Amino acid sequence: MTPRLRGARRVTLPPDSRSARLARRHVTSACEDAGLLDVLDDALLIVTELVTNAVVHAGTNVELYLDTSGPGLRGEVLDQGGGSLPVLGDDGPGDPAEATREGGRGLFLLDALASSWGTHHGRSGKSVWFRLDGDATGDPRPVLEPAAEPARVRATIADLNWLVELPDRLQERLVPDQLVGELLHRLCDGVDVDQAVILSAATDGDEDWAAIARVGPALPDELEVHAQALAIGTGARVVAEPGLLVLPLHGVVGASGAVVLRMREPDQEPDSTDQALSRLVADRVGVSLGQERLREARRRSRGSLALLAEASDMFAGSLDVTLAVTLLAQLVVPRFGRWAAVFDLTEQAPRLLSVAHADEDEAPTLRVLLSSSDSTDAAERVAERLEPHRPTLLRADQLPPAVRGLHDGDVLAVPLVARRRLLGMLLLSTSGAAGAGDEASLLLDLARRAAVAMDTARLYEERNAVAQALQASLLPPALPAVPDLQFGARYAAAGEGNEVGGDFYDVFPMNSELGDCWAVAIGDVCGKGAEAAAITGLARNVLRLFSQEGRTPEQVFRRLNEAILDLGERGRFCTTALAVLRPSPSGLQVEVASAGHPPAALVRADGTVRLLGSGGTLLGVTPDIEVLVEHLVLAPGEHLVFYTDGVTERRNGGLWFGEDNLLDVLSRAAGRSADVVAGMLEESVRAFASAAASDDMAVLVVGPSAAPVADPGRVTEALAPTA
Repeated sequence: MTPRLRGARRVTLPPDSRSARLARRHVTSACEDAGLLDVLDDALLIVTELVTNAVVHAGTNVELYLDTSGPGLRGEVLDQGGGSLPVLGDDGPGDPAEATREGGRGLFLLDALASSWGTHHGRSGKSVWFRLDGDATGDPRPVLEPAAEPARVRATIADLNWLVELPDRLQERLVPDQLVGELLHRLCDGVDVDQAVILSAATDGDEDWAAIARVGPALPDELEVHAQALAIGTGARVVAEPGLLVLPLHGVVGASGAVVLRMREPDQEPDSTDQALSRLVADRVGVSLGQERLREARRRSRGSLALLAEASDMFAGSLDVTLAVTLLAQLVVPRFGRWAAVFDLTEQAPRLLSVAHADEDEAPTLRVLLSSSDSTDAAERVAERLEPHRPTLLRADQLPPAVRGLHDGDVLAVPLVARRRLLGMLLLSTSGAAGAGDEASLLLDLARRAAVAMDTARLYEERNAVAQALQASLLPPALPAVPDLQFGARYAAAGEGNEVGGDFYDVFPMNSELGDCWAVAIGDVCGKGAEAAAITGLARNVLRLFSQEGRTPEQVFRRLNEAILDLGERGRFCTTALAVLRPSPSGLQVEVASAGHPPAALVRADGTVRLLGSGGTLLGVTPDIEVLVEHLVLAPGEHLVFYTDGVTERRNGGLWFGEDNLLDVLSRAAGRSADVVAGMLEESVRAFASAAASDDMAVLVVGPSAAPVADPGRVTEALAPTA
């Protein structure tokens, strides 16, 4: 059996691109001599990374120490440079983010592969040491120090597996750049070149290729451009020129990169063996890069789907135009660009809706600049040439003057189209990647979702405005100020207020043979929406018109009942109460008529409360109706409280507000003004349950004028009736 050469060796490497090549040769020689082939792959990766980092960052001679006298391999790389070593992140080497860091990659690799490792710092420099456990056998033989440079051994057929394949344990731990970098080093070892580079197309679709791995000094720019042209233009698997070997990396749509080898001599012709070996490694590199591109495409696809799903949820939960466009601007910054602005194009001139900036302190300045008249004029010109289904790249002279100096990149104008209507546009300052490929499609998808959300919110706001205007038209704009009377009212629509309710109340003057008097009416039409609003308007107008003509409440109700029945299937039943108020020296004389409405509450000054007799027939059901009429006199400090069933039927789970709570609240409100009584009742009903009310609520309080009474408790602020 051939004895193993085991021992220690030390070599000084120059501070240039040759160091990594020389270090690899010494590592290979040491491991082969000591029979430590099981740690050779790990040792080559670690030493290549450490020596390269030492040359790049320290710029001094590098000492490589290798010791195979123990059970494995102990190595150390020393330099004479000052400063500190790059460190790992707080999460340690297992953090996935470490694989893509610009600094600390050598230590990340070291921690992943070495059995143990550490650092030394001294006045003369710093060093990194590592140990790899092995299972070499044989008698050690000392090795002279310093070690002579090992002779280069040309790759043979037996070495091909070593050239193109890395152990599984390494492939699992290496990021793609490290993997193809090691393959490139092995190729340079096999064909004996000192200058090589792997060029690859950028994932964002950029036409220029960039170096992702390199051995030796960088190739001149013109040589890289020439190599790219050869790889794209010829379509061959191998392109050999004097002093140059180019191996295209073919993708789905042509060459997506190339392995470029520069021979030692400018006129040296690559022989067939060099070409064959290079082609094998290039194929392996192409497979690795292709797999990484597929993984990256899947990651981008998952990220895009996640972004779209999140955006859809946020847009779906917004029924406000301002919120929708604000979400859009914040979603695209900073992922797609440095700043963004959303303009409304539905009016005569573009109107700025929202802005977002990667630097939040710059957002107010951006808003001011984009709100200027010059910016509005420029935005209008951009909108005229905007294409409805793809982003438009804007030239500098097409931008608003105030915006040209904000960013030296491109500006995209993205249309916001919903239901075949151009609603607005998104201006996005970007480096260019957002305007091409998958990023452009994702950006358009976001814009479409935002546009639909804007349109839906706009329709909702218009519907809400119409509902509120219609509801306001069915209620008195304000309660009248009458010397001998006081009024208080509250109204609350159920839900979000985007439908017209069926509850109403009214206060109006009337002339009668007995002198000036006033009438109050309250009612509840079955249902909601436009159909209920039509009956509400009819009921309010009939009650007012016929009462002002001097008709009795019974006559008014019968005429209203006939009018509803005349509507046929469009009619809806309603309950109504009508009271005629006549001030007199003896008090406020009240005539109360009810047609199926909840009984009014009489509140005495001493806190006594009773419900007036309920009765009467619903209107709009049958031609023959019965009307209940009562007469009473109210003294100062007493009130008559009318309400709809939204008060007593307010629910909290299985509990009802009911008449008992109504009487209790009114008893505590005795002696206060009519407006305070109405406010206390409304507040109590709202506080009874936290959930939104399912029915409208109307409260109307009347009484004779009286001197203000001190309120010992909490007095609710008077609120104007709201829709």
